[in-house]
Amino acid sequence: MIFWISTSFNKSTPAVRMSKAATYTLTIKIPNVRNNKGRIQLQIYLDQKTFAAESPWKSTYISKKKLSGNTIIHRISGFKPGVYGLALLDDENSNTEMDYGLMLPKEGFGFSDYYHTSWSKPTFSDFKFTLSGDKTVVMKIRYM
Repeated sequence: MIFWISTSFNKSTPAVRMSKAATYTLTIKIPNVRNNKGRIQLQIYLDQKTFAAESPWKSTYISKKKLSGNTIIHRISGFKPGVYGLALLDDENSNTEMDYGLMLPKEGFGFSDYYHTSWSKPTFSDFKFTLSGDKTVVMKIRYM
């Protein structure tokens, strides 16, 4: 069976412009970086479910060559408005995983605008933020 779809356009009707959805730039400020070994592993989460499953929406690596003093500033563009949460690992040996000593992390970790001091894992609501314009997020690294 074949269906024919016919559409006619009235030439006198003005063209409808499709506006490009607004996107924003996220500036990530990472103070307190211990050294220039390895790289920063940044994970972007959209909700508690993906954070609990450690299944980020997006992951990226930030070179420590950007280190100035003990701070890295990194920008990522193209974010649509919405809720986000950032987690980072100071992956000093570039093996893409958190290394542990005697039950404690040997490498640093941090979250968007939240300094985690508890012994348990934070929840997404601890470090989430709503993006509705360009934003700067501070991710202070905690070393044990």
